Amino acid sequence: MKGILYLCSFLFLMVSCKSTITIQVTNHWPYCGGKLPDSTEINGKNEGFSNHYFRVTEGNKIKTIRTDEFGLWKGRLNTRKEITIMDIDKTFSLEELKSAYPLPTSNSPNEQPVYAYVTPEEWLSRCSLDYVSIGALCSEENIASNGNIDTLHVVINRTCFTGTNPIIKYIGPKPR
Repeated sequence: MKGILYLCSFLFLMVSCKSTITIQVTNHWPYCGGKLPDSTEINGKNEGFSNHYFRVTEGNKIKTIRTDEFGLWKGRLNTRKEITIMDIDKTFSLEELKSAYPLPTSNSPNEQPVYAYVTPEEWLSRCSLDYVSIGALCSEENIASNGNIDTLHVVINRTCFTGTNPIIKYIGPKPR
């Protein structure tokens, strides 16, 4: 009986070190229209990065999380450790991703291609805000100290030409 009491106390201490956290990942799309934007379009639009996987490093532990249809993930993380969130695609090689992200095709066979894959060197060094590495680090100071659910907001700035495809670049004509 005493052993069970000690085990329950130990488990309670382990769980109490972990705060319930919500991670919200949002895509920010700039205005990409051909006309001058009006007041509702000028700042672009935001949408949740739904049903996407991310790698979370919590101290020396690595786990994979998946956002829901609204771009949210809720769970327990140890806020006393450094927490790094990275898009799961950045954990794969360029060759591994080519089958998952085919190049967009043109409408006619005579049309010049407007997209190309990034080079392996570009892929390895690409940590741009348009997609791949989410440099969101959270620490104990950024998490609510009262133990309530806190939200870590991560915004990925997208581009007009490549959208959410992480391994392509636009090589077509630039708009005037």
